[in-house]
Amino acid sequence: MPTTRAVRLHAFGDAAQGVRVEDLPIPEPGRGAVLVRMQRAVIHPADLNVIEGSYGRLPALPAIIGNEGVGEVVAGDALPAGLRVRPLGGCWSEWVCVEAARCLPIPGDLPLEQAAQLSVNPATAWAVLHEYRALLEPGSWVLVNAPASALARSLTALCHARGLRVAGLVRDPAEAPHLDRALLSERDSARPLRELGARLALNLLGGDSAALLARGLAEDGVLVTVGALARAPLALPNGPLIFGELRCHGFWLSRWYGRAPRDLVQRMLGELADLVRAGQLRLPVAAVYPLDAIHAALAHAARRGRGGKVLLDLTAS
Repeated sequence: MPTTRAVRLHAFGDAAQGVRVEDLPIPEPGRGAVLVRMQRAVIHPADLNVIEGSYGRLPALPAIIGNEGVGEVVAGDALPAGLRVRPLGGCWSEWVCVEAARCLPIPGDLPLEQAAQLSVNPATAWAVLHEYRALLEPGSWVLVNAPASALARSLTALCHARGLRVAGLVRDPAEAPHLDRALLSERDSARPLRELGARLALNLLGGDSAALLARGLAEDGVLVTVGALARAPLALPNGPLIFGELRCHGFWLSRWYGRAPRDLVQRMLGELADLVRAGQLRLPVAAVYPLDAIHAALAHAARRGRGGKVLLDLTAS
């Protein structure tokens, strides 16, 4: 039976102990399933959280892991051969057998490293703007922290394409030249943010940074938490909650994919692809590792200040 090299998690905690590259049999795609030859995969903070056992939803072990990646359909009765897709999970494997319903079509003309990153961070930014579109009109401001992140870069590109503006909390103004306004998170008060009149803020960090975003929102504003990179509890000030009737929502893209109509997902991916083609959205890559170097890749992905995502080349072996 043919085999695939895959990254499998055997125990939560230390990646050096729990993560292994193994040879596994490749299942034959049954009815409604496809066989995908994977090309690139992304290492996200959420993947690191899964490995350490701290993510909100954990797989039964042992499990092939990896949330995002792209490859081409090579066999199966449900999708045409050659179609580029992202399987929803289990992406750190050279070959993936998956139900066609759990594949997202990714435009085949995009650069491979951009295509591999299209369906998580850019998709999160798009989906949040779509879900809270009633708060926005041309010229509106959107607030964000962690502005150098892939998600914040995606948000900024989408906002600029729609005539919206983005203000971010930064440690160094040089880290986010794409912003329309940058405020030093350690020194600036919330007043300059409040003067913008923003009604939507995306929180990627938590902790004191989230509290500053909350204080910077206009009345009836919405703070949407999409990440917790600071690993600190969400801190919320009483004043905006009571007197500004601040609303605090969480957003998880995996649940959104489960409820979004297929045509809406297609529209989203098409718009994001257009931004990539036009050069308005570019997601930087810090490094690309072969699958057998998974532990070095994970260590690199855990570093701060990488300057881009760490990717896996699933065609290198």
